[in-house]
Amino acid sequence: MDMDLPRERFRIRALSRQDALQTLKHDVQDSMLCAPRSLPPKYFYDEAGSRLFDAICKTQHYYLTRTESALLERHADEIIAAVQPQACVELGAGTSVKTEILLSRLTAGSRSFTYAPIDVCEEMLIESAARLLHRYPGLQIEAVAGEYLSALQALPRLDGPVLFVFIGSSIGNFTETESKELLTGLSGIMNPGDALLLGLDRVKDRQVLEQAYDDAEGITAQFNLNVLQVLNTRLGGNFTLENFSHRAVYQEVLEQIEMYLVARDAQQVTLAEINETLNIQAGEAILTEISRKYTRDSIRRLLDGSALAEHMHFEPGDEYFSLVLANRR
Repeated sequence: MDMDLPRERFRIRALSRQDALQTLKHDVQDSMLCAPRSLPPKYFYDEAGSRLFDAICKTQHYYLTRTESALLERHADEIIAAVQPQACVELGAGTSVKTEILLSRLTAGSRSFTYAPIDVCEEMLIESAARLLHRYPGLQIEAVAGEYLSALQALPRLDGPVLFVFIGSSIGNFTETESKELLTGLSGIMNPGDALLLGLDRVKDRQVLEQAYDDAEGITAQFNLNVLQVLNTRLGGNFTLENFSHRAVYQEVLEQIEMYLVARDAQQVTLAEINETLNIQAGEAILTEISRKYTRDSIRRLLDGSALAEHMHFEPGDEYFSLVLANRR
């Protein structure tokens, strides 16, 4: 992507593309070769997928972004006063639009401040950096393109205190075990005085949840189907996207939304890069995402199991969402 970025204020480290390709091959071989098939949701976020997700956030029933943004606007000053950060590290930064609510205050008066966004999509990191650097003259960006834990290890040394940001309820895309492992790994690199701002979607009415993940405009369906295009592009696949339909269902017992791609008919798909052929039956479903929803109790258990302690907890009147500021125990 050709963008005129000031070299003295922007650096990006892209972890090995070959490593990323090998991880994709391993994940597909591990979970896609036979039923029940699944894919990790991290593969949604190529450049096209990132743009589609940005469009999802603006749909009528996708309350998450609007609710979390309102909480950030209302409580940003309290969060900043509590941490007094010298740097901000964000996991799953995407377009950094919500984080900009914090950055606008942290860079007020052209104050020098370091922002370290982490995302799997290098193109999106570069594009958002161009916007932020133009808008905030005192901002220094140290971006890392890669998966969370490996990218955290690749960060340059930052002056503290550091505010780590993991919002958008992205933690809900991991199983309970995976989410605790991720947060435990994160807490392990936090120093005294550092803090984590964590966004978590809450348990609520089934209809509200299912409408949020299956919008009438069909954008979430396009976003879901795009993961097959990722496999076509990166693994030499021949998926026909029109042969699959999008499904989102809330599992009340597990307290999680599940997104699937469902085969409209029986089909044979080849993945040339791994020399595999998938025989997919009509009606067979590929699990592409879970999005876990939380109660105050399950949030407490998550933090307790991750060596983190809640310092502040913000929620709207309808209790649709939680922003939690946590410290290392």
